[in-house]
Order: sequence, then C-alpha cells, then structure tokens
Amino acid sequence: MLKILKELGGEATSGEIRRRAKEKFPDRSLYQYVSDRLRKLEKNGYVIRIYDSEKRETIWKVKEKK
Repeated sequence: MLKILKELGGEATSGEIRRRAKEKFPDRSLYQYVSDRLRKLEKNGYVIRIYDSEKRETIWKVKEKK
C-alpha cells in the first residue's frame, strides 16, 4: 500500500488507492484490504490520515521522515 500511495504522489483517497491496487494487481484481492493496510501503516507511523470535511472523504498521506 505504501508503494502505491507513493506512486500516486504521496497523497490519495482510499478509493484512489483501491482503484490503483486493482489496476496494478488485477488477479489479486489486495484492493479489498486497503483500509486495513492503511490503518496499520498509520499505527506504525508511515502515513497520516486527513479528513476533508468539505468533500467528506479521508485522504491518506505519506508521513515525511524527520
């Protein structure tokens, strides 16, 4: 998931990540686990979750290294 998020410019919605995963790996079920994987990446400090209240969607962003 982190690699896909980086390919999408380091910032994307769950839906965009899911579509890219399905395009990149059409014969795999990876796209079905996007939310779970992103939450684990967030827990481990690799990504941050930003809620856009105007668009009512969650944007995931790669966390910059210190």
